[in-house]
Amino acid sequence: MSRSPRALPLVLATVLGLAGARDSAAQNTPLPYQGTPAELEALRLYNDNRLLTARTRAEEVLRVDPDSIAANYVLGCVFREAEGSLGRAMNHLAHAREVYSARYGESARPPGAPWQLHRDLLSKLAQVAGELEDHEYQLHMLEFYDSLYEPDQIAEHAWPLLHLGRYREARDWARRGMALRDPWEQSLGRNALCAIEAAAHQRQESARACREAFEAAQARARGSTDANPATAPHVAVHAYNASLAAASTLRFDEVERLALEGTHRLEYTTANPWRALTRLYTDQGRMMQAVNALREMQRWRVRQPANLRDQDRAETDAAVATVLLVAGEADDGMHFINRAIDRPDRRGLVASDEEQALGAHALLRRSLARTRAELLAERASWGGTRDRAGALAESALGRLSAWPDDERVANTLTDEARLDATLRFYVRGGIEPVPSWLVGDLVQVLGAGVVAVALRDVRREERANANMTPYYDGLEAEVALAQGDEDRALTLARRAMDRLPQGEVLLRGRLAAVGALAARAQGDERVELGLLEQVMQRDPSALRRFRLALPTVFRSTGTGSALERSLTLLGRSPRMSEAGRGFVVTVTGNDLALEACLTSPLGTRLGCARVTRARVTTNPDGSRRAPPTDEEPEATASRLAEEFHRTAFATRVGLSTQDLRSLDGSTVADTAAAREQMNNALRDITANPDGTP
Repeated sequence: MSRSPRALPLVLATVLGLAGARDSAAQNTPLPYQGTPAELEALRLYNDNRLLTARTRAEEVLRVDPDSIAANYVLGCVFREAEGSLGRAMNHLAHAREVYSARYGESARPPGAPWQLHRDLLSKLAQVAGELEDHEYQLHMLEFYDSLYEPDQIAEHAWPLLHLGRYREARDWARRGMALRDPWEQSLGRNALCAIEAAAHQRQESARACREAFEAAQARARGSTDANPATAPHVAVHAYNASLAAASTLRFDEVERLALEGTHRLEYTTANPWRALTRLYTDQGRMMQAVNALREMQRWRVRQPANLRDQDRAETDAAVATVLLVAGEADDGMHFINRAIDRPDRRGLVASDEEQALGAHALLRRSLARTRAELLAERASWGGTRDRAGALAESALGRLSAWPDDERVANTLTDEARLDATLRFYVRGGIEPVPSWLVGDLVQVLGAGVVAVALRDVRREERANANMTPYYDGLEAEVALAQGDEDRALTLARRAMDRLPQGEVLLRGRLAAVGALAARAQGDERVELGLLEQVMQRDPSALRRFRLALPTVFRSTGTGSALERSLTLLGRSPRMSEAGRGFVVTVTGNDLALEACLTSPLGTRLGCARVTRARVTTNPDGSRRAPPTDEEPEATASRLAEEFHRTAFATRVGLSTQDLRSLDGSTVADTAAAREQMNNALRDITANPDGTP
């Protein structure tokens, strides 16, 4: 009776599940439902994927008979699949079940009862319950289904049991599913075992289970001609999970390879492989690739059916906000992360809960708020007197605005197990997803003492895993710096930088900033400058997050008041402090054109900004347009300072306003939903050109 494919793979922050129970579409035989002609028509339209007309017919039936089992079933399915309205879907499906029970009882296949429809109804109820995060009810529906119908839904039990923390039972059901001949049960069992081992923090076991699930899905795909994104073998979700599991064992080349495998064809899942690639490329400082992955991530999302499209909006927004943080686009980043926090994802189809995600998003927003405060302070350095006062006041308020996020993160991490998982890097159970290069912020949020104690326990738990030692050395370096032990902080930071995987580009940049602060406190100028150069080469945006200033020598070649003013404005910047030696800023040009270049102590050119005098139009009397005139030298100098900061102190990714709109996804998703409704209508018209049903 059910039209939809067995089940759809869905996403989580660490390991993704295959959503819901197996639909009975696999049996797909005509069912002897003795309903009214209108009910039979609604069911036929739904099974033919003509959802818009099916909804219309079902609503017509319900106006006459609100207790129609078939019409409530169809409407519930359409609300879920076409509109993603899970609450309304549950109401109609639950009512259909109540009516069936009242009329026929709930024994197995009572004579004259439409038990085939009841069988599908129970499957749908289990799916929607899982998507609504009601895992007790989901488990009840699965058990009730198995008591009445065959074949039993075996591996389907593992996912709600995992959410309920009943890991031993979940593992048993997963393995039972894997032992069956049914390819779907095998796939779901492997998927669940992948998630269970990740939940147990078994890095190698999780990586093995996830990789085996992916390889089995690949083998099925090679033997399949099914190109339907709803029914094809679930390669994308297994590839996504395997890539995340590979990260837990620090095999970052494999992370990329596996995620790319998931992009080869569209599947209906929120296990968006482009999101995994966005995070990987950002961590590795490959920002142009990260931006390209962002665009593909949004394209993947808007091509999903309605019941999936908004299941991962917050995760998608957080990925965009993370890239914008590194790119120095804090205002736009705040827009995305605010939306992620205000409109959190449902977590029923993922292996993490809402508090974990909100804690991670709050930590990211805290960093964006602090970066925005620094950007405002920079803006004040080249603005007029009134502009400077306003920008400085707003900057101070921006730093204060991060306090509520500190509280949210701290409250989320009062759970010791959650704090432990967060500090262990690349395992699930903590606040997630948090990039490795933001974990150190927890030293400021929780306090050095709290992190030191938790880190000691983490080291003991992972003492057999030497590959993780550099990560813990890096965290301990931040603890030591906060506690005033600069010598130990510098030693640990440099040791961690030397031993971290090469792919941890932004984390190494962060630790270079930690080491530079420690060296500055010790008065070791040579070491400080060397480490600051590494910050600038790996992640210049870290300067803002640490409120660092580069020791700078200012030089000029040229003449004119614009050039002189440029030197003054650049000298005010909170990102540079005038020194006898260090980085060099050279301003060249005249009142017609200016250029400012930043050079490292070793002579490496780190960035240049160029501006030319603009022609401006004023309308002083409000009635007649004045002829264009040359802008004042002050304005040219201000524009140079602004462009210099944009170029030198963030990773340039070339995002235009139009690009940001495309990354927002809202308009695109709304357009996709409208297009989907239009296509449903066109499909109905095409199927019935004469207007007959």
